Amino acid sequence: MTENIELNPFEIKTELSKINNALTGISDYENYAANYRVLDAQNDKSIIIKLLFREISSQHINPELIKFLLLRYCPAKELTDRLWTVIKNNLSSNSAKIFALDLLRDLDTNWSYEQCEQYLENPDELVNADTKKLLNQAIINPEVQIDFLDFFNSLPDTDKIILLKSLSQDYTKDELANMLVPVFLSMPDTEAGKIALELLGNSKSPLAYHALLNTLEYADTKIVPAIQKNINLLKLSGIREDNTKEFYKNLLKDSKPYKFCITYPDGHGNQAIIISRINSSGKIQFVAIVIDDYKGIRDCFGFNEISKFECNAIIERFYRGQRALDIEPGILKTILLDAEKLSANKIPYEYACWKNLIADVKPDKTKIEYKNKKITKKEFEEILKYDFTDYWFLNSAYSDEFEEFIKILNKTSTEDYEKIIEDNLYKIFYPQEYSVWKKRILHTALLKSCDGEKKASQNLYSLYNDKELLHEFLKNVIRKSIYEYYFSLQDKDKIKAIEDMWVK
Repeated sequence: MTENIELNPFEIKTELSKINNALTGISDYENYAANYRVLDAQNDKSIIIKLLFREISSQHINPELIKFLLLRYCPAKELTDRLWTVIKNNLSSNSAKIFALDLLRDLDTNWSYEQCEQYLENPDELVNADTKKLLNQAIINPEVQIDFLDFFNSLPDTDKIILLKSLSQDYTKDELANMLVPVFLSMPDTEAGKIALELLGNSKSPLAYHALLNTLEYADTKIVPAIQKNINLLKLSGIREDNTKEFYKNLLKDSKPYKFCITYPDGHGNQAIIISRINSSGKIQFVAIVIDDYKGIRDCFGFNEISKFECNAIIERFYRGQRALDIEPGILKTILLDAEKLSANKIPYEYACWKNLIADVKPDKTKIEYKNKKITKKEFEEILKYDFTDYWFLNSAYSDEFEEFIKILNKTSTEDYEKIIEDNLYKIFYPQEYSVWKKRILHTALLKSCDGEKKASQNLYSLYNDKELLHEFLKNVIRKSIYEYYFSLQDKDKIKAIEDMWVK
């Protein structure tokens, strides 16, 4: 049963959102045990606890539900210690501190709001002497950087701007730019993002120069002039070239690439990526990233220092049921850079922090030499059996066009399925969608080559260039989608008819 499967961090985040949505308007959480079965079944509750503490600031989940789940999954001593860490942390928002104090009272400690007033600061007092230490730590520890950004994103928009301006008055160069870059990359079209861009231009930091130069390549045309203006300001301050390679090389000198993995894209273009580095003491910096071929970087989650055992356990859970291939760091960096271009103005700030783990890796843009040949019918049938095609189908909510097709499908007898597939194929795969699927095939050819499957790689490249066979391939995607749709409904009559028609 799915309840017994160990979930990866992204799946746990999804499960938490699912529980939150299911229990909206509910207060007696203890009476809804069925909703917690999946989380209850997790042997390792540490990721659940970590994510729940992150949610205190994000406010995506009902605070009362967070309290209930923390009490359910976090041992009392650990919970008390973690709550005091939130209270005493200079970067915790007032609302987060109040949440922690409130929960401490539920734990029957002898503390009250009145006794802890010394820890409740006004927004104007948030930036104090300890912040500089935290900003310096954030350069080498992405988790510290993300903690700051979690706090930053919990603030009202006006307080975001106050905080940015306060930082710029007290700090300069690299420690400032290290915080401003993710703010700008994740929200360039907001007022806070625009302020961050201006402050980067005046930071005199090579890190700012490097980030803005790279962003210029794929930024929305509306903000290109502002980016160029701030690059020019950095040049006027004396920064003439991007010399951050040595900066990051020195920063990462105590570690080396460890495991770099990627999955084949599924039917929605999703791919799961692992990047990790190992240091001289055997500890691992680990980051998991989800990308797709529509919007680029979708999600990101990392740990700054874990053991090899923990790293391998997370990788096993992350890739459960999917085949992942080890890949050269340079090739994976190229794939991520392409995903960044698709993300344009919506790069998650977590990714903007963790991406520096491969700052010393040179992108590998080696082109594969393919023959210009047509594939045979047998080779085409082989493609339809490649392992990744098991996931290449559309679900009922894939797109408006496919939803319309499902409506037609439900009014059509099985003997007419081939006709409606032909009639609607290019409504589902309209020009932009058709282009995405073509590129997905070419991208998969590259991965097959990296995996040592040269013949499969050549076959996919030939398919990419063959309009007629590509037409047949997409028809097969729809056939598989129809089968999966009725399988999800457990419509035995339809399933048997489809199997008789297309499988046997």
